[in-house]
Amino acid sequence: MTAASSRRALAASLAIVLLFAAAALWLPRWWENRFYRQVEAVVGAGARRLPGSVTDARRKIDPGKTGRQVRDAIGLASFAVHTEGSSAHDIWTYYYADGSMTINLTDGIVKRISLSYGTPKIPTSSRP
Repeated sequence: MTAASSRRALAASLAIVLLFAAAALWLPRWWENRFYRQVEAVVGAGARRLPGSVTDARRKIDPGKTGRQVRDAIGLASFAVHTEGSSAHDIWTYYYADGSMTINLTDGIVKRISLSYGTPKIPTSSRP
């Protein structure tokens, strides 16, 4: 092996070590930020407060209606969760200034509606 080829091998080895060091410093931070954004989405951080009152919105919907009928009557939810298994389940939460309304749907049909009066506690992001 010549001196020039051993210098090239040393330079390549150094470049690889620097690349791994940079990845070791950058990847954990990137993963943590990615995970944090996912957690924020799950808890509804920054969900919007809708205009109107929770009582007026409740009057527009009833159990047995479809999800489309609910969206047409009161709009998109402030926060929504969807799961699928043997049937599809949705939980839609609507935040208003005077309270919140939670709608439980099974296979796209409203099964239960619950109201909570009082200023809703909407989670906020603690990171910039």
